Amino acid sequence: MLGAVVYLAVILTTYMAGICVLRLVRLSPDDGAQRALAALVVGHVLLALLILVAGLIGCLQWWVLAHLLLLTALASLRALDDCLRSVVGMLARLWWELTRSPLRLIHWAIVIIIALQLIAALAPPLPTDYDGLAEHLAMAKQWARDGRIHPLWYDHHSQFPATLQMFYLLAHVFDLPGAAKLFHWGFGVMAIAATVVTGRRLLAPAAGSWAGLILATTPGFAWLMGVAYVDLAAITCGMLALLFFIRWAQERADWLLWLSALMAGAGAGVKMQGIALLGLLGLAVLFVLRRRLRTGILRAAAFVGIALIVCGPWYLKSYLWTGNPVYPFAYSIFGGKYWSADRAEAYHLSQRDYGRGEIPSAEEHARMSPLERAFAGPHAPLNLLLAPLNVTLSPVEFTVPLSPLGVWATDAIGPLWLALLPLLALFRRPPPVRWMLWLLLPLWVWWLWSMQLNRYLLPTLALVAPAAGWAVVEAERHSTLLGTIVRSVVTAWSAIAIGLICLYALPQTRAALGVVRADDYLAGVSLHAAAEVINQRAPANAKVALYGEPRGYYLDRDYLWAERGHSALIDYDTATTGEALVAEWRRLGVTHVMINFGAFPSLDSGDPVAARIGQALDDGLLEPLPMPAVARPYAVFRLT
Repeated sequence: MLGAVVYLAVILTTYMAGICVLRLVRLSPDDGAQRALAALVVGHVLLALLILVAGLIGCLQWWVLAHLLLLTALASLRALDDCLRSVVGMLARLWWELTRSPLRLIHWAIVIIIALQLIAALAPPLPTDYDGLAEHLAMAKQWARDGRIHPLWYDHHSQFPATLQMFYLLAHVFDLPGAAKLFHWGFGVMAIAATVVTGRRLLAPAAGSWAGLILATTPGFAWLMGVAYVDLAAITCGMLALLFFIRWAQERADWLLWLSALMAGAGAGVKMQGIALLGLLGLAVLFVLRRRLRTGILRAAAFVGIALIVCGPWYLKSYLWTGNPVYPFAYSIFGGKYWSADRAEAYHLSQRDYGRGEIPSAEEHARMSPLERAFAGPHAPLNLLLAPLNVTLSPVEFTVPLSPLGVWATDAIGPLWLALLPLLALFRRPPPVRWMLWLLLPLWVWWLWSMQLNRYLLPTLALVAPAAGWAVVEAERHSTLLGTIVRSVVTAWSAIAIGLICLYALPQTRAALGVVRADDYLAGVSLHAAAEVINQRAPANAKVALYGEPRGYYLDRDYLWAERGHSALIDYDTATTGEALVAEWRRLGVTHVMINFGAFPSLDSGDPVAARIGQALDDGLLEPLPMPAVARPYAVFRLT
């Protein structure tokens, strides 16, 4: 529970710091809920940048970060009264919404989902928290072990914007890893709150409540609240950027535009995907002021400039480390250290492989014209046209599935979006709804053309959640029959969604409450068992080369992703024998090799790299370590 206490202290500090910054730049909203949400985002950005600076200068010790938090809190202490009053006011409002509001059943459903996901957030991370164990938590743990932030050249994700990862880093420096997932869960609560506030402020009170329920019962969104990803922070920032932009378009108060720019910049500092919304809102400024072109250009430039000030440090860091501000993307323009043209092409093709339709083989792809390549597989015209139906009814094709039930419970978008958004064509749409739909269109096209991954669609869908909530309200207003049908559909799906959440959240209760130790809870996990072999038998200065398995978080030793596609650290073009491959490992300090044969070819399969590993084993350059049965299909080898 100490992790939860530290989390609450950090949240209070970010809240106070955000309030002070907003006051300083005179961008504090008059509405309490909007002010609280904007302050939390700004406070997170500020503290993340301070942690980044501490990490870059090699000061990642618990006492340094504790002093950093304390000094930030003391400098923001004058906002404490405002914060406490806001918290008391929000709790009182929440109590009224749950007990007396006509919409209280909707609010209770949202609270139940939040509570269930809090259980998942408090439990130790499971292997299904794939990106958390491979990237977000893993890089935080590695930096905390090293006491500094430095390039992890085996993982290109470590060059991405990392606002939220700084709080995962904070938790690991304090040796409270259980607090890490709470930060993503907290942004999930903020995303729901921002959606409710946006719907109520721009459309109608009931529209906001229905919108919050629609978002909360989206399986992909709900599941993300219990894992250590970053998408929910991106959704929060995007929703607030949208809210303040539409308010500016209606009220023409410049401070709202600058506040929208702050939120858009914060989103681009959380996830590179936020650049799309940032650029789109910049163009929307020009559209709003199209009759005053010079003013529009100046406002749009200022909007983009403010956003870049907020997110720029992350892209500057990437540029200084790699020579590419958006590493590893745009390789043909910027290049990039430890990357290559063939890796860039393979990465691009792997991203285009999601969705309905098969990507042609490498031989077929080489024979195609550029136009045929552009519209192959998931990008075939018919597949693009039917994508809304396919992504709703066949979510397994738009993700990396564990099982069909797992996808429907954890990584689908659910049926409500396809059921509700077409209803908007039946009603006269107010300006905020039109803005949401016009922003949806280019973002939808961008998603179709870039990477058709369910999770990457969520920040775009979230922007039209208030419009979907308004569709429910309008259906009730226009027709009793239509309203009954729509309410019944939303209610039935909400019950199903809560049931699916219970299937994976409730079994984690004992671990979340600390009744079961983390090691005992993970004892039956093959990945954890394999990592424990190394943790217990390898010396403290050991370094592990991972094959077929990027989830290195459970390891308490240094490691690197060794497969060819991840980086150019290992020169496989010259390491054509087992002995040469072992020499490459030794050059990088590798002492052990861990292979997941569930995702890597067997050593006698004929795969070139697997064959070299097999040759090294035959030559006595590798020694297999005894593995418990639970660790299958993993194998661990020691360099002799």
